[in-house]
Amino acid sequence: KRRPNGKQCKTVIVLGSGSGHTAEMLHLIQGLDKHNYSPRLYLMSEGDCLSAEKVLQWEKDATDYTLHTLPRARRVGQCYWTVPWSVLRALFGSLPWVLLSRPELILCNGPGQCVPICMLAYLPRLAGLPFAQLFYVESFARVSSLSLTGKLLSPFVDRFLVQWPQL
Repeated sequence: KRRPNGKQCKTVIVLGSGSGHTAEMLHLIQGLDKHNYSPRLYLMSEGDCLSAEKVLQWEKDATDYTLHTLPRARRVGQCYWTVPWSVLRALFGSLPWVLLSRPELILCNGPGQCVPICMLAYLPRLAGLPFAQLFYVESFARVSSLSLTGKLLSPFVDRFLVQWPQL
């Protein structure tokens, strides 16, 4: 949906673990007009110093953005029976940044951190309230199948984009 000239869009950008997902997301948002997509709130997992460094480089002279860390939804290699607890922790950690900041657009591209954020953003819709548009871009590395995050979020997001025709 096109916005009137000069109308800004409060945007949340979910970053991955500092390497692939973050690099892909920063590449994706290069085409965004920073003035129109403002303010920008970058959400990343705790301990993700690399993503923070990359955002600081990308945003250099900008003042209309915020970086915030959240509890990790799931760590690589984490025992599956502990995942629900870490997702709950991430859900509660995301609450003020998603529901109280009232973004108009949420961009995510695959890290597990997207799941609790998108769950929270979807809740107001269940009550018939308008809320953020959810855009999910499947990781470029997913060539033959969707990621678990993609499979979980595909029924709930407004736009689900894949980069390979076979997906």
